[in-house]
Amino acid sequence: MDASIQQTILGYTGVFAAFTIGSEKLKNDVECFIAELNALGEGCSDFMDFMTKFPSSGLQQKYSDLVANITSPATSSGDAEESKSVSEKKLPTVKEFLEQYRPSYNAVLNGGFRLRAQKAYENIFAVAERTEDLLEMNIILEKEKLLWKIVTEDLLDIYEPILAATDPLNTGVVKQFEKLMHICASAESDEELSFRTDIAVQENQKFQYCFISRITAPIILSGAILGYILCKIKFRTWQQPQSDLLALIAQRQAVRNTYELFQNTFGWDFEYFVNDEWMKLWLLVPVNLDINGRIRQVLDPQNIEVMREILFNEVLTDKSIEDILLHEQQHVYYFLLDKKADEITRKYQAEADRLNAHLLYFKYQSQLQSMAENKGVKLPEKHTEKQPK
Repeated sequence: MDASIQQTILGYTGVFAAFTIGSEKLKNDVECFIAELNALGEGCSDFMDFMTKFPSSGLQQKYSDLVANITSPATSSGDAEESKSVSEKKLPTVKEFLEQYRPSYNAVLNGGFRLRAQKAYENIFAVAERTEDLLEMNIILEKEKLLWKIVTEDLLDIYEPILAATDPLNTGVVKQFEKLMHICASAESDEELSFRTDIAVQENQKFQYCFISRITAPIILSGAILGYILCKIKFRTWQQPQSDLLALIAQRQAVRNTYELFQNTFGWDFEYFVNDEWMKLWLLVPVNLDINGRIRQVLDPQNIEVMREILFNEVLTDKSIEDILLHEQQHVYYFLLDKKADEITRKYQAEADRLNAHLLYFKYQSQLQSMAENKGVKLPEKHTEKQPK
């Protein structure tokens, strides 16, 4: 399972550990929900796929219903007979009634990172300072939707840290989470939350199709230019001059076709790629240094100038292949050094860890890793790809 999906699932399922569930039926419902959520996560290719399928699968509605039921003292207290015997006793004070939420609140505090949920519970306890009348207490809880906010604030406790730990240039993720957070902050019922989330997911799918092209286009272009560079290097070894020359000629045409396609179809010339920080990043073969790709390792930025020189001094010109082979490049394309690659990556990884250390998402991830190691469980590591050497 993708690590980002696993972290998100832990965020949802961790909520249930905060409550004492007396009803066997509720316990079974929670177990079934967790099993279904894990099955959904296993079947998703990546985090965006999971966030698209989660609301439409009906599991988000189930999650909201379960939390609402669990936080209701009548349903979470145990069997009906016990509830009946309690009702026959003297009515509790407002403070005594609200204290039923104390174990759940303590579990939230123990988690250490659910700051919004913590505040939501504290707002519930504060009702005891506003009234001593149970009826008025219920009116306040309902009118201000204080119990409902336990659900929405808990979702925001998941969304906010992920957003903060995401590359701000990655608008495909940023815009989706900003919209989900806005919905959570303003929705007033399960139905509204589910309906608006479904719409947001559909809108995001349309946006994603456009956004993905801003990743694939620079990858394809830089890959084509890199292939051309490698063909030139190989030809100059003079080991298989005839076949290597044909490969160089073919790759030159491939670069030209690729560039003209992007320019004529989308209006993306080379300066457009370079001036768009997100697309420029993908020209430099980025490798994630953390699970969300907030910080990445890239090849030397001078390679951008190499690409520009090759495009406009060789590929897109009418120069003969002889002139191209005699052309002395002003800039050199830098690969990773064979014997230094791992050392450099470790250095960058340490710097990325330092820059991420203050973020809540990575603090939580570090805590989970420590807990897993104590139990002998290895969590999935970030996905990386080897850079060309």
